[in-house]
Amino acid sequence: MSLGDKLWRLQNLYSIKDAETGQVRRFHPRPEQMKVFKALEAGYRKIIILKARRLGMSTAIGIYAADDAIFNAGRQISIVDRNEDDASKKLQNIIKVAYNSMPDEIRSRIVVVRDNDKSWKVQIASGKFIGSAIYAGKNARGGTNQILHVSEWGVIQADDPKRSEEILTGALPSAEHGVTIVETTWKGGRKGHLWNLVKEAQSVPADKRTKDDWLVFFFPWYNDPTYTREGPEVTEPELMQYFAEKEAETGHRFTPGQRLWYKQRWASLGAFIYREFPTTFDECFRAPIDGAIYASYIDKARAEGRICAFPVDGSGLVHTFWDLGSPLNTVVWYVQFVGREIRVIDVDMSTDDNPIDLTPVQRVARIKSKGYPLGNNYLPHDAAVTERSGRTFQSELASVGLTNIKVIPRTADVWVGINHLRQLFPRLAFRLPACEPGIDALTNYHTRTESGSGKASDDPVHDWSSHASDALRMMAEADMHGMIDAGGYKARSLVVKRGGETSRPVDPVDAYFQPARRRLVVKR
Repeated sequence: MSLGDKLWRLQNLYSIKDAETGQVRRFHPRPEQMKVFKALEAGYRKIIILKARRLGMSTAIGIYAADDAIFNAGRQISIVDRNEDDASKKLQNIIKVAYNSMPDEIRSRIVVVRDNDKSWKVQIASGKFIGSAIYAGKNARGGTNQILHVSEWGVIQADDPKRSEEILTGALPSAEHGVTIVETTWKGGRKGHLWNLVKEAQSVPADKRTKDDWLVFFFPWYNDPTYTREGPEVTEPELMQYFAEKEAETGHRFTPGQRLWYKQRWASLGAFIYREFPTTFDECFRAPIDGAIYASYIDKARAEGRICAFPVDGSGLVHTFWDLGSPLNTVVWYVQFVGREIRVIDVDMSTDDNPIDLTPVQRVARIKSKGYPLGNNYLPHDAAVTERSGRTFQSELASVGLTNIKVIPRTADVWVGINHLRQLFPRLAFRLPACEPGIDALTNYHTRTESGSGKASDDPVHDWSSHASDALRMMAEADMHGMIDAGGYKARSLVVKRGGETSRPVDPVDAYFQPARRRLVVKR
């Protein structure tokens, strides 16, 4: 026994309540839990853990916090969770279970002086030392925290931005000189207060990172040895392709049991599997938000290889589709129509990394600087509204050199355009990396469910994701009104064979889209 060695204590002194059986059993840290423990013991003070659900990270952090409170006098530790009940459960089912499971000869020297749903305080039985306290709730207690555990911030920032801001401006400063550990699944794409911290951490090279910089861990679902099933072999082409890609990307070879387990979760969760059980770090940010409008269509396009890198067809006209707002909220999509296929090749939209605040002159110059063979420029109906200046936005753009402007008539019901865009989705291909921020916005475009009543609103939420979604909806509405001229495409003399028959000529860009792994099959 080596009570002075924290890592030894964490591996030998405590028990936990098993999530599957509800029975108390000895805590034996998994490799990923030990990785976090070792980082903390090495002196890292700011840790973010992105993970699949039920990998035991909350348990590991709770054990670490309990040990710190028991073996160090005068500690203040706070658990911040989505709601008070979830925070209290961590206090009751992790912290207190860990304490009660300690060897009697150690526990007899510690006395519990406060014990309720929101706080737990212990001190040395002799009473000569200041006690340590652990608090649980929706917000961190005032004062100074030696350890701050924030659970599910990735979900909080999507569901409750105001409370997320309170965590950023209130809870985090309370542990400025202590340790902050965030463990979370993800929701809402590459946006929010926590995303900014993740992005900050990623920007620091490993050899330049200090103990005061944020350190990010990612733990995928396949790290859990219980995520396996016995049964028939997985043979679905879509899943076989997925596993082949992820094996190449991660270096992990999925067992037949893991493949079957994933297939069953995928069948029940759909695109939400990225939130609950991500395979890679990037998948965390593909998880759709509740009430998502286009997420399943984006997921299907990705699975079918219609979201990938591909060349721009130099012989096809590029049309633009707009949503107007403040300069920072204006979005422009660039689209080519090739046969029945709709190739979305680029998007101009503001992001945290790249705010686009342009005057009409600058906007038109940006469009022309891309070098695309421009076709028509489709603007929403409000571009024709006369402003206080006596001019319209349409006339302003025309006066600075934008030609072939078409204004789309107002559609009374936004869902008419949304539903038509959904019908067009099987024909859409999105070019990477140019369209990535727009794809992120489309994935997160959603309706709101009212808290308390659980009733979903009929209206899409107007937030950062709505501008890009409204701009692409303009394409659908223009199509509904018969306004799209897909001309300007001329086939070249490349003949390909399909099923023993000679197809009509297609150009080299079309050839790129022939059946192949991660490539779109062009239907003629």
